[in-house]
Amino acid sequence: MLAPRAAIHYTTAVVARAKSTSGAAGAAADAPTLAPSAALSKIAGIGPRTYERLAAQGLRTVGDLIGLLPRRYRELVELAAPADDAVGRLVRVPATVRGARLVWLPGRRSMVTVEFAAADGTPFAAPFFNQPWLKNSYAEGQARVVEGTLQKKGRRFVVHQARVLNADAAPAGTVQLRYPEVEGVAPGRLLQWLAQALQRVDWTQLALPPLPQGLSAHDADVRSLYLAMHRPASVQEHERARTHFAVREAVALFGKVAQARQRRAQRRAVAYPVDGALAARIRARLPFVLTGDQETAVQLLWQKLRGPAPMGVLLQGDVGTGKTAVAVAAALAVLARGHQVAFLAPTELLAEQHWRLCADWLRDGDVGVDLLTASRDDRDRKALLQALAAGGPRLVFGTHALLSDDTRFAQLGLVIVDEQHRFGVAQRMQLVHKAADPHVLVMTATPIPRTLALTLFGDLDLALLRQRPHRALPRAVHADTARWPRVLRSIARAIRRNGRVYVVCPAVGEDGEKGGAVRLFDALAATFCCRLVHGRMAIDEQQAAIDAFRDGSCDVLVGTTVLEVGVDVPEATLMVVAPADRFGLATLHQLRGRVGRGQRRGLCILCGPKTARVDALCRTTDGFELAEHDLRLRGSGELLGTAQSGFADLRALDPIEDRELLLAVRAAVAEEPCA
Repeated sequence: MLAPRAAIHYTTAVVARAKSTSGAAGAAADAPTLAPSAALSKIAGIGPRTYERLAAQGLRTVGDLIGLLPRRYRELVELAAPADDAVGRLVRVPATVRGARLVWLPGRRSMVTVEFAAADGTPFAAPFFNQPWLKNSYAEGQARVVEGTLQKKGRRFVVHQARVLNADAAPAGTVQLRYPEVEGVAPGRLLQWLAQALQRVDWTQLALPPLPQGLSAHDADVRSLYLAMHRPASVQEHERARTHFAVREAVALFGKVAQARQRRAQRRAVAYPVDGALAARIRARLPFVLTGDQETAVQLLWQKLRGPAPMGVLLQGDVGTGKTAVAVAAALAVLARGHQVAFLAPTELLAEQHWRLCADWLRDGDVGVDLLTASRDDRDRKALLQALAAGGPRLVFGTHALLSDDTRFAQLGLVIVDEQHRFGVAQRMQLVHKAADPHVLVMTATPIPRTLALTLFGDLDLALLRQRPHRALPRAVHADTARWPRVLRSIARAIRRNGRVYVVCPAVGEDGEKGGAVRLFDALAATFCCRLVHGRMAIDEQQAAIDAFRDGSCDVLVGTTVLEVGVDVPEATLMVVAPADRFGLATLHQLRGRVGRGQRRGLCILCGPKTARVDALCRTTDGFELAEHDLRLRGSGELLGTAQSGFADLRALDPIEDRELLLAVRAAVAEEPCA
């Protein structure tokens, strides 16, 4: 798999420059053409060891290399000197080096700042982090060409993410492409091989399959499409080609989704009908009245559990909307027929929280409610495994221990996967395959915009929870470093009012880590009654700290993101995140949902710099609106861990920007599924 985060940046002229500077590539014009199916070892410079590296990452043939499409592109502006109207754009400026200075930052980090002057004397700088050797790479008076994003800091121009080229570098053209990085292969060499492949491939043998009816308008000549992707003359030309390949990727994606739905519809599962009497008994087991959204979701699940095909439902719910109650209502329908339910959670702490909650709801019943985790006593674990293999109505909560080969179920009727984005699709299926076509409920508390949900989980029916059984989510406020004394006063005030306080840090803080829970715990413990919890502690120590916080033995619980999900303490009224800029938006939203679950509304204080994520959280409590914002900030690749969902294979398709295209392709594929 190609590395999804790292990238090779270069302009349309780079491939041409690589060709002209490589003797092997320069002779490519006289070399025989290559079929798209030809092995990459036919390309000059690719020996057996290099071929193995490329093959390990899916690049085996000339066609595979040509199909290594750039993920992004940007328009590049040629400037004689930095100018205000070009701030924020990608620029290329000829300049002379005026000097370089090295500054050491806390934590043994460094920053080299290279000073330049444009032809008209306009000064600008280019910073380079953690590359101290660069200080000696730029002698005063050198003529260079600088590419990067132009910004302005006060009255000074600064070029960020700079590439400093030789003064005789070829003209860059107007488009900068962003390619995936191939592990173990130098970027420059890869570009040389790509140039050879584009020059030598036999285009007459490179055919693309026809598109479904209604999408044929996107068809075009194969050679012109690939050249427009790799060597575009303009942004417009590249965008037309990118749209074509985006359509093809969407067709393939929805084709797989349609096939998955069709396969599931053809299978047969055990039916678990819910009549009026059973529905009344199930509702009596839940300690509260369901919201309208919860009732709608429960009715959908009960309908799907009737069969005949196995149920496949994605239950989306914002923080505090009560997904667990909906899942338990579905589980009880299966347990009432004497069968088993497996509930997979991403962490031991969350699995134990679910187990405790549901054991309380279902006490004095004839259903076994069990916990299976890696830290369980061997004797207890063996007894539980024997009970699962023997059969009988059991609801078992667990982590990856549920996936182990020695975990066998006699009558597994329903699989529930919580926080699906923390698991891979393969892991989910590993549990599903422990039975013959069980029903499946996938849950996520990370709100997903509908289009992305249809794309990532299109083979599942969608149930949505927006209403909250508790009061509205607490508001979030920002506090910069200078206001830390006010934050301490807020902690003291919350405790005086019989509230409890979470303090969450991005790191454990051992061995000098910055932003650490251990160091902040030491500081707060001098004033407040505190406990500490983090992922390096044993699970029983974590649970002891949380129990002390829950029963009021301590007022402040300091920890890491192990507190993100699963900890429900109604008396908690204040969440302090320090520093907040080190967390993603989805995590911050989850943390905010830990407070204000009782009679009093909570407050979330976000400490540190006011980033775009922090500002967004302060402006809204709507998780779906925040998810849209998060996607705009960092794209779809990280929000759900999509490398585990198969989504990382997309190179041309952007599921956010191409929303209308996705919907059009989905409709076309539904009418005429691709094989």
